[in-house]
Amino acid sequence: MMEYCPPNVTLGEIWVDHGISQCFMETASAILIGGFLLIFGLIQIVMYKRYATEVVDVRSSRLFAVQMFFTLFVPVLAVIRFLLQAFVFKGGSIYGYMILALVITLVVFPLSAYLAVLERRFLLPSVPPRGHGFVLLVFWALIFVSENLSFLNLNKEGWWWHLKNLQDRLEMSLFVGRYVSCMIMFVLGMKAPGIMHQFEYLEDDENRRNIPPRQDDNRSTFRNVFGKLRTLLPFLWPRKSACLQIYVLICVLALIAGRAVNLYVPIYSKKIVDSISIPPFYFRWDLVVIYVLFKFLQGGGTGGMGFLNNLRSFLWIKVQQYTTRELQLELFKHLHDLPLRWHLSRKTGEVLRVMDRGTDSIDNLLSYILFSITPTLIDIIVAVIYFVSEFNAWFGLIVFTTMVLYISEYF
Repeated sequence: MMEYCPPNVTLGEIWVDHGISQCFMETASAILIGGFLLIFGLIQIVMYKRYATEVVDVRSSRLFAVQMFFTLFVPVLAVIRFLLQAFVFKGGSIYGYMILALVITLVVFPLSAYLAVLERRFLLPSVPPRGHGFVLLVFWALIFVSENLSFLNLNKEGWWWHLKNLQDRLEMSLFVGRYVSCMIMFVLGMKAPGIMHQFEYLEDDENRRNIPPRQDDNRSTFRNVFGKLRTLLPFLWPRKSACLQIYVLICVLALIAGRAVNLYVPIYSKKIVDSISIPPFYFRWDLVVIYVLFKFLQGGGTGGMGFLNNLRSFLWIKVQQYTTRELQLELFKHLHDLPLRWHLSRKTGEVLRVMDRGTDSIDNLLSYILFSITPTLIDIIVAVIYFVSEFNAWFGLIVFTTMVLYISEYF
């Protein structure tokens, strides 16, 4: 007779050998996630069948295709894992919780894909949605959380983290595949690439009635971000002045040096503390001098008053003036190319005010991209590399995953 859990393990035992019992964790996850989606997902399907209307023009989306691929890829991984457990892994033992997890996986993931397609192609009689429905969002969150629970078993011998043999390496590969797939589904689920947003429905309706499309204030700031950057970035490089080009290069070098200084300040702080706390005790004045030099370059607190930041800000003044001048010249050229009727229907003061505000906004945006967003991304990359090299890959993966989920909220 097939046993539900491995020998000497019962379903009621949650914490076993410094970790969560795999039998309990997979059973609880399968029942919770499967039960939730089967109950509320079927209710949602009934609602759509009764009250939804079909969307006339469904726009194509590559990200939605990627989302569907990973949704159907997880059941494939589950089948592969089950076959390996039955025919390849040592012992070849199949337990009841494995069959339960496999069956629920083969049911709920295709069901979630069907719900996503349903939400993409049909619309309930309500305000057009801003993303996927509550059921799918909770489902994606639950599967991602369930995969993260595996990290609680890092120190448990019965799991695959230690990579002692081929079985552990195969299990680890399957886990990485599941984890990445669930993370991508969660991130894309929040972005909802397959769902037309409210302003898109309004645009389609207005186009069918030959009404000029209206602007929607709820559009993401990062919409078509790369196209905007291609338009703005040429203004950062002063093509007409070799001196200003040198200033730009110095600012970039100061920016890179600042990232390195931010890394070495805590490292040398650690070395100083170790020198006076770990025998033999010896005051390392050379480390103190280097640390003081780094703090001088970085500045106090957040680094806003450091030498590198002040040097960069001072040199950037000339570049910013060049950018402002070039933007205003381009704008005046565009205004002069407009017909006389346009100028007669506009107020000069209003046009000048819009020009000033627009130029200032672009200057601030370029400075923000170069001196705030770019350094932050570099700091994240440096932190991930440092954690991987000094500790292990799991620390780097945790930092990287956390930052990706945090940044994805703004897209």
